[in-house]
Amino acid sequence: MPRKHLIASGINKKQQQQAKLWMKLAKEIKAAAKVGGPNPETNPRLKAAIDKALENNLSRESIERNINGPNKDTDQLIDIEYECYGPNGLAIIIKALSDNNNRVLSSLRGYLNKLPGEISKPNSVKMLFDYKGEILVEKENFTEDDILNKIIECNIEDLIELENCFQIICNENDFYVSRDKIKDMNLKIIDSGIKFIPNSYVDLNSEQVQKLEKFIQSCDEDDDIQWVVTNFGEEING
Repeated sequence: MPRKHLIASGINKKQQQQAKLWMKLAKEIKAAAKVGGPNPETNPRLKAAIDKALENNLSRESIERNINGPNKDTDQLIDIEYECYGPNGLAIIIKALSDNNNRVLSSLRGYLNKLPGEISKPNSVKMLFDYKGEILVEKENFTEDDILNKIIECNIEDLIELENCFQIICNENDFYVSRDKIKDMNLKIIDSGIKFIPNSYVDLNSEQVQKLEKFIQSCDEDDDIQWVVTNFGEEING
């Protein structure tokens, strides 16, 4: 009986995490449509939000409902970005989407106190990141030269071999064209998006890593926080 209970608890937790992710994706679609209009071809933010939602199995019905819902929605969702510093030069960018800025700020300060970290001035942290298109491709049996030869006609800026995949970096304006070409090559894309990418990394000791993981988990579980990126040297960012 205890074992069955544990298995059921694990399933419920996974379902709760999926539901929370879907809620955040739907919120981003709603906000993007409200700011830039309902046509994804003329609204890059909405196009990116729809792509991310489809990658995470949000239904098309839900996507359409949230695209068309902003005109009827009375909630005033506000885009909020916080730039923070943590231990050993750790740089953090946090994106929130909320109808209550004070609630977000109060929660975030609580999470940062345990890191420890602090909120910094605007643009003091962003200067450590580049806003680029990123496409992660599964290694399969390819070498770096194999991938480079395949994507030679794409407008890419960098190709980096990571432990489990290849990281392809491109200008944000070239992202969709490059990603579509890579899809047509039958390369398996693990993840893609336009995001903040660190231009250098910091190291943390084991205790600091544990605190950072807890900090990111707290942010992931917060309904108001959409995403977190850091310049920590290991890949734990979502």
